[in-house]
Amino acid sequence: MKKVIKAPAKVNLCLRVDSKRDDEYHNLAMIMQKISLYDTIEFEIISENDFDFFKLLPKIEIPIKFDDLPKIELPIKFADLPKIDFDFINKFFKKKFDYASDKQINIQSNYNYIPTDEKNLVYKVIDYIFKKYDINDKIYVYLKKMIPTSGGLGGGSSDAAAMLMFLNKHYNLNLSIDDMTDIALKFGSDIPFFLHKKVSICKGRGEKIEELKPFNNYYILLATPNVRVSTKEIYTKFDMFEISDERKQEENIKFENVVNSIENRDIKGLAENVFNDLEIVTEPMFQQVSNFKSKMMNQGAIKSLMSGSGPTVFGIFDSYFKANNCKNALKKEYPSSFIFISKPIAY
Repeated sequence: MKKVIKAPAKVNLCLRVDSKRDDEYHNLAMIMQKISLYDTIEFEIISENDFDFFKLLPKIEIPIKFDDLPKIELPIKFADLPKIDFDFINKFFKKKFDYASDKQINIQSNYNYIPTDEKNLVYKVIDYIFKKYDINDKIYVYLKKMIPTSGGLGGGSSDAAAMLMFLNKHYNLNLSIDDMTDIALKFGSDIPFFLHKKVSICKGRGEKIEELKPFNNYYILLATPNVRVSTKEIYTKFDMFEISDERKQEENIKFENVVNSIENRDIKGLAENVFNDLEIVTEPMFQQVSNFKSKMMNQGAIKSLMSGSGPTVFGIFDSYFKANNCKNALKKEYPSSFIFISKPIAY
């Protein structure tokens, strides 16, 4: 059985770090919004009774007679030969599933740097479900990554949540949202949010979730520089900062203002109150973050902000025309960066 599912990215409209926990995680208060940028997960599940199916298929050989080949008259110049785009051929014929593999969980990706073993969150979720429910099927997974990795957009967490929800439905496990949240927290703090459909308030490690009325009447321009950020390193450095009581009170007010703006579909009120505590760490480390923020504001964004632990910056725009103009300007100046226009997902 073959299946294709999509996993959306997210941005943090608010990210407040409240305290460090005894388990080394942090208590957070966040407002998270899914956006229309997706990873695609293509996979096939083969039951244990069908493991040898592909081995039984006959090998088909197509004989080629040299008499049938077109005749080439010599001499011929190398420049006259048709050019072959080998990069295109390699991508087009990329082998997605290795049916000859003896592994139960087989993961491949369109990028070589994506882990395909126990380090991958999708692998961890599958392995946990298969062991817990004594499932002996084989699964072949192909991750087509479009969401930048280590960018603060939650791509790996979204992939894991999408797979968890599918396995729950496919195997009739009858897991509730709370059950899946408990499983998700074993592997990542952002995964529980992606089990929900709407923009949400997420607190604690991310497990306390309150859905809000969806609001998508604006555009979000993403800009991810070609650098990698360690979330663990960012939080470790953040712990060295002392956040004043005045700032905490101000952020509490902004947090409530964002919630009210979403409920009232007020794009200006939303944009003017978004914030991210982790900017004080990531922004000085990567000049591109500051550059993207200022350039988006100069190009018509109502507000620009870093998402998650970064380094992705997003701009909030009230029109596609402004967002597209900004996208074109950024692409011209930063050709190696990921620049993408998205919209909030409201469903």
